[in-house]
Amino acid sequence: MVIVTFSTMGTILNTLELFLLFFLLGVLAVHPAISAVPSLNDDVLGLIVFKADLHDPSSALTTWTEDDDSACNWAGVTCDPRTGRVTELVLDGLALNGKIGRGLSRLQSLRRLSLARNNLTGTISAHLAIIETLKIIDLSENQLSGTIPSEFFERCASLEVLSLGHNALQGQIPASLSSCLTLTVLNFSSNSLSGGLPDRIWSLTALRTLDLSGNSFEGTVPQGIKALSNLQTLDLSGNGFSGNIPDDIGGCSSMWTLNFGDNVFSGVLPSSIQKINLTSFRVHKNRLNGEIPRWIGDLKALDTLDFSSNGFSGEIPDVIGQLLALKTLNLSGNLLVGSIPESLKNCDKLSVVDFSRNRFVGKVPAWIFSSGSQGSHSGNTGSVEILDLSGNGFSGELPTEVGFSLNLGLLNVSGNSLGPSIPVSIGELMVLQKLDLSKNQFGGNIPSSLGKCSSLTT
Repeated sequence: MVIVTFSTMGTILNTLELFLLFFLLGVLAVHPAISAVPSLNDDVLGLIVFKADLHDPSSALTTWTEDDDSACNWAGVTCDPRTGRVTELVLDGLALNGKIGRGLSRLQSLRRLSLARNNLTGTISAHLAIIETLKIIDLSENQLSGTIPSEFFERCASLEVLSLGHNALQGQIPASLSSCLTLTVLNFSSNSLSGGLPDRIWSLTALRTLDLSGNSFEGTVPQGIKALSNLQTLDLSGNGFSGNIPDDIGGCSSMWTLNFGDNVFSGVLPSSIQKINLTSFRVHKNRLNGEIPRWIGDLKALDTLDFSSNGFSGEIPDVIGQLLALKTLNLSGNLLVGSIPESLKNCDKLSVVDFSRNRFVGKVPAWIFSSGSQGSHSGNTGSVEILDLSGNGFSGELPTEVGFSLNLGLLNVSGNSLGPSIPVSIGELMVLQKLDLSKNQFGGNIPSSLGKCSSLTT
């Protein structure tokens, strides 16, 4: 009979005790029969070794003790009631420090591993790939560094969700990623990853969310994206992608959210986008040009449209008034001309309007201050919270209806030719925090009613 006992272990294991644990793991591998002894449960051993690599400042893992013959009652642990094996390990937001050690590789029934929002350091271990049952891995919002090992994706037949966002990972995405055909969510956002997209990334046809934002990727986005017919969210923002937006993107018929902002895309918007029932469409801070296409009016579900900081020219098409769900409209920093189309007053859910830094002329329409009320008569309260018309060529009076916008928190009409006086009704804006009327042609007195704007900070 083999009898194995543990010495008493403190919060931090000493070198001898660590050696003993690793020795026992080796014994178990050579003599499987020993695993029948409850005190040598693989999951218990694996988690104790994992804990030994961590600093637990909030004492969240005090229930983890080598004296137990099962880990099923430990904090953050979920077991299969039939087999007693650990299936989930969720330790999010516990301020854990340290590295992700090899102990987890003993959890051969683990389906979900979530260590998000901690202070974990070191590299991503290829040993996690040994756990072929894993469906969900979330290591986001830590301080992990180094490259993503190619071996990490060599046994990913069951993997559905992989989130490594908000770390300090570097290097390229391994080509082996294309073998993870069951992936539905892939999040590599806010790292320092570089290079181009893997050649076969569009072979991940089960993807519903692809977030590569906030990295240093570059090169063109290859054709073939239409294969991702299940894709709902695509975010490539904050990189160095260039060239044209792929023409076949309209094949992503399930997409709701598209964000290509803050890249170096050029050319015109592909017309195939009109086939997608988008709710959010962002292409800000690129080098796109041409006129805003009239098919934009077909995107009836849009609540966010951000075309800012590009080279769009011409007038705002009147079909934009067909976007009745629109809440945020940002066309700032372009070469747009003409006046604000009156059809826009149909968009009565608008809360953010930014037309700054263009070449608009004419009068500021009165209805824009009562958007949300289908009219501009007294008693209405507009829904617009942010209105920026600065840096244009608007002239004439600032409408007295400005006082109807009781939800207005920011009003910037600087850099125009407005005048001759500041309307007294501006004092009705009780929640107004920022007001900029500079570089206009206002004269006369500052209205005393402005003193009623008790929320003003600027």
